[in-house]
Amino acid sequence: MSLRLCLLMSLVPASIVNASQFHIQMENDVTFGEDGNYSNGMIIGWESNASLNQPQTTYSARNWLLWLLPNQPDSVQACGLKVSQRMWTPSEINIEQPQADDRPYAGLLEFEQHTALYRSDIAQKNGLSIGVMGPASKAEQLQGAIHKALGSSTPLGWQHQVENTLTMQFAYEIDYLFVRSSAPFNSQWELSSFNHSALGNMRSDLNFGLTFRWGTKLEQTFGRLSSHFGHVGNLSDDAPVQSLLFFTRMQTGYRFNDLTIDGKLPYQSTVEFNPMQASAATGVSYFFYGGSATWSFNVYNKEYLTDNKSWHGFGLLQFTWSI
Repeated sequence: MSLRLCLLMSLVPASIVNASQFHIQMENDVTFGEDGNYSNGMIIGWESNASLNQPQTTYSARNWLLWLLPNQPDSVQACGLKVSQRMWTPSEINIEQPQADDRPYAGLLEFEQHTALYRSDIAQKNGLSIGVMGPASKAEQLQGAIHKALGSSTPLGWQHQVENTLTMQFAYEIDYLFVRSSAPFNSQWELSSFNHSALGNMRSDLNFGLTFRWGTKLEQTFGRLSSHFGHVGNLSDDAPVQSLLFFTRMQTGYRFNDLTIDGKLPYQSTVEFNPMQASAATGVSYFFYGGSATWSFNVYNKEYLTDNKSWHGFGLLQFTWSI
C-alpha cells in the first residue's frame, strides 16, 4: 500500500509536500476483546498545508473537489490523499463452512482524494474514493499474517468472502460551532454539531452528531476531527506544541446500503443490514514538535439485524508528522 501512495504523492508538487502532513492510523477490535464484525483498518494518508482560500477560478487539478464545496469566506483550504484497507469478519472465525446467519467475510482496499475548508466556527470536507471489495483487496492475506504473528486463531472462512466488486464513494461533512468558552489552566472547551453523508455502492448513509473538545487554542484546529473513515486534518502548523486535546463524538444516522453485508457471495446468506446506526468515540491527542499521537475508544451498534450483540467496539491509534 505504501508503494501505491508514493506513486500518488509523486503527482503532488514538492513545494506543497514540504509543508504538509503524513499520518498513519490503525484500528482493531482486539481492544474490546473481540475478533469479528469490523475487525481491522489501516490507513496511510497525507494532507497539504492549510492555505488562504482563493476564488474558485484559481482551483487547480489537485484540489478540484473544492468546486463541489459551497463557498466559505475567510477560510483556509487543504487537499489530501489516502490509501486504506479494512476488513469485516463473522463473529466466529474458526468455522470453515459458510455461515448463512452471520455477517460474511469482506475486505476493502480504497484510494481517496479529499479537500477541506477550515474556519474557526465552520468546516467543510469532502472526498471521492475508488476501491475494490473482495479477494483483490488482499485483506485475507493481511489478517492471516497478523494472526500468525500474534499466535491468534487462524480465520478459516475467507474463501466465502464477498466477491470482487469495484466501489466508488462520495462523502461530505460539515461542522458548525455552537459554543466555545475558556476553562481552567488556560484551556478552552467547545461544543459543535456535524453532519456526515456518504453516497456510493459500498455504503450510503446520512449521519448527525455532536462533538465536545477540551484543549488549548481550539479555534486553530476546528474541524480537523472527522467521522469520515481515515480523514485527519492537518494539525502540524496550528496545534499548540506540548499540549493535550480531549474529545468525545456521538452520532446517529440511517444507512441505505452496505456492501459488506449484502454484496455478492458464493453462498446464500440470510443476513440483513441494520439501517439504524449509532456510534460514539472518546479519545485524547498529544501534540509534540512536528507531529501528534492520538488514541481513542470507539463503539457502534450492531450492523446487521440478527447480531446477538447490541454493541461492538474497536481501538484507534494514530500518528501524524509534518514533512
